[in-house]
Amino acid sequence: MKDIVAENILNEDLKAKLISFIEEKKQFSFAELAYNHYIAFDGKNDGAIELLASGIELLILSADIFDDIEDKDNLQATWMKLDPSIVTNAATALYTLSLQVISSVSNDPKLLSLTLQYSLQSLQGQHVDLTLTASSESEYIEMIKRKSGSLITLPSVLGVYLATGEFNETVEEYSRYLGIVEQIANDHQGLYYPDNNDLKTRHTLAFHYLKNKYNQSSIDLLNFYAQENYMINNMEDLKKELRKSGVIQYLNVIKNLALENFKKTFNKLRVEEQRKNKLFAQLLRGNLI
Repeated sequence: MKDIVAENILNEDLKAKLISFIEEKKQFSFAELAYNHYIAFDGKNDGAIELLASGIELLILSADIFDDIEDKDNLQATWMKLDPSIVTNAATALYTLSLQVISSVSNDPKLLSLTLQYSLQSLQGQHVDLTLTASSESEYIEMIKRKSGSLITLPSVLGVYLATGEFNETVEEYSRYLGIVEQIANDHQGLYYPDNNDLKTRHTLAFHYLKNKYNQSSIDLLNFYAQENYMINNMEDLKKELRKSGVIQYLNVIKNLALENFKKTFNKLRVEEQRKNKLFAQLLRGNLI
């Protein structure tokens, strides 16, 4: 990824900033999704899938940067310590570069077309998230399917398409369920970080549950996350209140339903059995679940 930036970005300051952003990446889960699907569908060209995986990770990094700027979150990240206008331009350059890389992998225009399709779907989900227009559980889950589900669907479908030259509807369907699983897991983890801006701005399924005020713990937690009540003094007290509110149990139910739907859909996959089993194991032990 750093080599791609070094070869294509001529402005030295922009190049240095983009490389510093890349160096913050600790996981490459989306590249792994593309690679694992490519291998499962008997892809043979190592150079092509490595280039595609790099392009996808550049795209995901740009999406992460835009998301942090829009949500005013992840304040410890390098890009959140810089002038937002400079970072926005840098992220736009990164996104554009990712499309250039993906389009160079194959002469088939469908590869880029699918990339743009899922990127646009994710952006529409992000718009719903930012405008707080999701007001019911079903609307929240639909938003998650578009925002997170589309980004997970992108590398999975592209990996298969690069290997076979065909679009696989089953892969698209189960990937969206994986997106729900990942997002619910992130929402769950975010509950333990009171400074999480998603909670302050009411951007999660967890908040949707708490705002129903089913019990006193839900009310106390709403006040706590709004920083209007500091009666919850330590992590153990926070965990206790979360359990009493029922929000943890609620998130686990939603996540497990999505996980079951993923498994049911995955079983429809028509791939040689050994490769299918290996892909299933990789998806379940990966960083996304």
